Amino acid sequence: MRLLTSLTLLVSTSFTLADWPQWRGPNRDGVSTDTAPIAETFPESGLKKVWESDFIPSDHYGGHGSPVIAGEQAFMSVVWHERVPSEKREIDTEVMQQMNYRGVSPELMKKMEETRLNLPVMRGSKFDEWMIEWRKANLTAKEDVSLGKWAESRFKAGKTALPLEELSRVAKREGKPFASADEFKKWIEDEKFSQPVKDKLLGAVPNTIRVAKDVIVCLDMNTGRQVWKFESEGKPTGRGSSSTAAVVDGRVFAACSTHLYCVNQKDGKLLWKAALAAQGPAPSPLIVGDILYMTTGAAQAYAVADGKMLWEQKSARSNAGSPTLWTPASGTPVLLVVGNNSVYGLSPKEGKVLWEIEGGGQSTPVTQGDWLVIYSGTKDVGLRAYQWQKEGPPKTMWSNFWVTLRYSGSPIIHEDHVYLMCGGKHQCVELATGKVSWVENEVNSTITSPIMADGKLMVLENNGTHLRIVKAGADGYHQLARPKIEGMGCTSPALSNGRLVVRQKDKLTCFDLRPEK
Repeated sequence: MRLLTSLTLLVSTSFTLADWPQWRGPNRDGVSTDTAPIAETFPESGLKKVWESDFIPSDHYGGHGSPVIAGEQAFMSVVWHERVPSEKREIDTEVMQQMNYRGVSPELMKKMEETRLNLPVMRGSKFDEWMIEWRKANLTAKEDVSLGKWAESRFKAGKTALPLEELSRVAKREGKPFASADEFKKWIEDEKFSQPVKDKLLGAVPNTIRVAKDVIVCLDMNTGRQVWKFESEGKPTGRGSSSTAAVVDGRVFAACSTHLYCVNQKDGKLLWKAALAAQGPAPSPLIVGDILYMTTGAAQAYAVADGKMLWEQKSARSNAGSPTLWTPASGTPVLLVVGNNSVYGLSPKEGKVLWEIEGGGQSTPVTQGDWLVIYSGTKDVGLRAYQWQKEGPPKTMWSNFWVTLRYSGSPIIHEDHVYLMCGGKHQCVELATGKVSWVENEVNSTITSPIMADGKLMVLENNGTHLRIVKAGADGYHQLARPKIEGMGCTSPALSNGRLVVRQKDKLTCFDLRPEK
């Protein structure tokens, strides 16, 4: 088997430099090779809209995958959910959201409930101040970021809040359908729930169930019209299926609910499919030469030609982070697999674990020469740089950790500096030293990964409502524009020839970012 030694050779040379053919762009690093200029100011009326697609579901009904672009076509892979009438009843993630449930430790649950049922008598600002002090005294910094506001909402509801112990029992039935409405009602009675929980459940659980198809959609980049739509039988996986497709050498590769698909780019006809090792992946496929790499539960390699599994490495446990290839300046290529709590270095050919380092999560690593940069919520890791070593695992060179809600966005390396545009702040850090060149705090960018083109960083913020455009330079934080875009905060846009394709709640939309003539 032929293994390319540079990730830049990932895609066919028949594609233009403007393509964005996979997750994080042509070189898997968030940097576009598009040479089209990007405007620094935009009309008050907003961005110039080129087109909108037909309906494409998202979130619970289509996940959070991102669009890709190859040639004059845009692509989306989606586990396409719909609701159909049914005798069955099911408690799913939507129901648990309506019940306002969060999973907490038994100790914290007991503490919260005792407090909620014995609240001090006070109102207004005094009560707000009391809740802040309670959070400081009873929640860790990490718990406070993720649970603090939720705990306050339960204290404000007082004795009317649904008991957490009962909600935890409801959560145990999530994803386990009842055969009928009568069976569902009997379970409610057998569990001896309080009347408010009974009433909430009966109102929240619908008389429909979700069904799903695995779908790949191809759109014309000039008009947004559908060129073709591939469909196959799938299984409901909710927002868990959030993989981004890859387009290589005239073929489209997509990981959906239960299978990995390869279809013809020209007409969407199925070339092969292979069963996934785990259902509903969030990682995105990586193609290097004649091998496709995936991480569904563990790391796997498939033959690009026919989908045959070449190897599986179960020691490299992974559910959310997308794999990438690192070719150190002084070493041989290594496959980077982002695990739940570690980053693994694997031999690309046979999947042997070469080393394991601290890290893990959802963020995709970036590399430059002998440098590897990751972003992880693992304690004391955060934004961290490693350096290649001839013997043993890469060496930790510096770390910049802070407590935030999510550690999902991926960094960018540009001109010997690292840019990270998530975790509640934007920052620029010297690659060699870890010294912070600048930081912009209190920016509402949390999950999305930025892209860079024409010397400008572009990132969704405020849960996707706006696109912030920032100059990529170490001399200071220079915000150039902040147009409204109404994107999905968990996704990343794709760029080609100055046109930005954004995934919105129920469609794809293309905007023209080029300066007006």
